Amino acid sequence: MSKSIKEFSLHYDPINESNTFTSGDIVEGRVVLEVIKEIKVDSFFVKLTGDAHVSWTEGSGDDETTYSDHERYFKLKQYFIQESSKKDGPVISPGCHVFPFRFQLPKQNMPPSFKGFHGSVKYVLTVKLSRPWKSTSSTHTELNFVLRNDGTNDHLLQPQSGTQDKKMKLFGSGKMSVTVTTEKTGYMQGETIKVFVDIDNSSSRDVKLKYSLKQLQTFIAGKSTNRGHKDIVKETRDRIPSGEKSKFIVDMALPHDLTVTFENCRILKVQYELKVYLDVSFASDPEVRFPVVILPAEQQCPPWQGPPGGFQPYPPPQPNLVPYPGELPPPPAGLYPNLYDPTVLPFPGTAAGVYPNPHAIQPGFHPDPSAPVYDPNQSTI
Repeated sequence: MSKSIKEFSLHYDPINESNTFTSGDIVEGRVVLEVIKEIKVDSFFVKLTGDAHVSWTEGSGDDETTYSDHERYFKLKQYFIQESSKKDGPVISPGCHVFPFRFQLPKQNMPPSFKGFHGSVKYVLTVKLSRPWKSTSSTHTELNFVLRNDGTNDHLLQPQSGTQDKKMKLFGSGKMSVTVTTEKTGYMQGETIKVFVDIDNSSSRDVKLKYSLKQLQTFIAGKSTNRGHKDIVKETRDRIPSGEKSKFIVDMALPHDLTVTFENCRILKVQYELKVYLDVSFASDPEVRFPVVILPAEQQCPPWQGPPGGFQPYPPPQPNLVPYPGELPPPPAGLYPNLYDPTVLPFPGTAAGVYPNPHAIQPGFHPDPSAPVYDPNQSTI
């Protein structure tokens, strides 16, 4: 910082306890500038910007290639001192000066703040002070932007159910099956996902129940795509011996600060996938996968009303699993619509209505076309 400037700081006023902002909110604050002696000024302004950026490098040496792209949502600027063509420009006298500012975030469908493996979405306040023959003084701070609560789509309340069978051929005989059911598709931050698992191990092999919830990150730059994932939940349960049947209720607690699902960014998307499978040594694992939509904490789905009709788990008790005696009758046809077919892509475009329309926007805002959807058959980087 220049010897002439004692303090140069940027402050904004929180509007709620969580210190978050969303579309249409007012952002107010002040810039504090304390100077020891008079300074000449070319321009002095504060701006608020919303941007998404992705970048990654592939290859090495002469074959190294960098892929990058950028998407801007808005740029708002407020001048304290406008640029002037006059020879003798404005001056700021010695002392402490406070410059208030006020912006309104655009009322449009924008993605939430996010930082991923190869990109980010940022909403930034920046103040710049330009002086003749001096280096520009600048400081900035980020806002935590969240999606607005616009209500829950009915299709996010629909249950999901799937079954996978496996017949043992090598290193064993018999067959096994796993049926997985969830009571809905959309869950808010901090909520618990209840997963109902019915296992019939009629094979000669012991198996283990495993499950995970993955955050899938997709980055797009032109025609190139980079994908990565992060485990939110990943657990292994006790084995199911040969010839036994088991039914479980598995609880998956979601973090309160978990990034919500968003697909309204042309170059960056965040989605989630629930996977439940039986670990079979030296053989392919029968697995069931479902898409999961994470919603803002205020955007609640109705509370859990109990397990699906007829679900009666078995003993003995296990940690975080709730076995009961009884037999599970097959559900009536059509009770649990198969929203996910593991032979096709697990995200929008494959199961109509599983995801909300991320491009339901206010008039006047026209985002770029959606990027390619996640393909689980492609390797992640």
